[in-house]
Amino acid sequence: MKLKYLLAFVLGAACLAAPASFADPAKAEDDAYSMAVHYTARGFYMSPTNTSGVAGTGYTVKVMIPVSKGLDYVILIGRDAFAKDIDLYVYDEVGSLILDDRRPTSRAGVKFRSSYNGTVQAIVHIARAQGLASYAVLVGRRGIERGATTVESMGVEPTFEMDGGKSPSPSPPIAPKR
Repeated sequence: MKLKYLLAFVLGAACLAAPASFADPAKAEDDAYSMAVHYTARGFYMSPTNTSGVAGTGYTVKVMIPVSKGLDYVILIGRDAFAKDIDLYVYDEVGSLILDDRRPTSRAGVKFRSSYNGTVQAIVHIARAQGLASYAVLVGRRGIERGATTVESMGVEPTFEMDGGKSPSPSPPIAPKR
């Protein structure tokens, strides 16, 4: 009987001593949107990427983001209290690193202007977490996209010349009336 109480006491103490690590995805999304307030005030239109989740230390996730030449982009990573260090890497279509955020902070974000039409690959890396941590990816863009209907000058205006020295070709013969 005493062994049963002693075992219960030891298990209870172990549970209290272990840090409670309950990842909170809602907090991560709230954090991303609170970071976005700064950028929406500067003309960025924010949209969720439907990329959020729960992960531990060392986890990476890849997010493909379509980009248009000449537009400004911001990629923000929200986190909950259990994410201690999140890194963000952005690569172009050929695998070259565009920019990264490897600061030893729990938040990550980058801002850049796209030099091409296509996609970028954003890699989110949970560098350090207390147990399981939540993250949420948010993307914003600013600028006017040039569509297929946009007509721009090519720098040279076409010229048309008409030779006024030649007489116009004779008019076609008129069919007789019957």
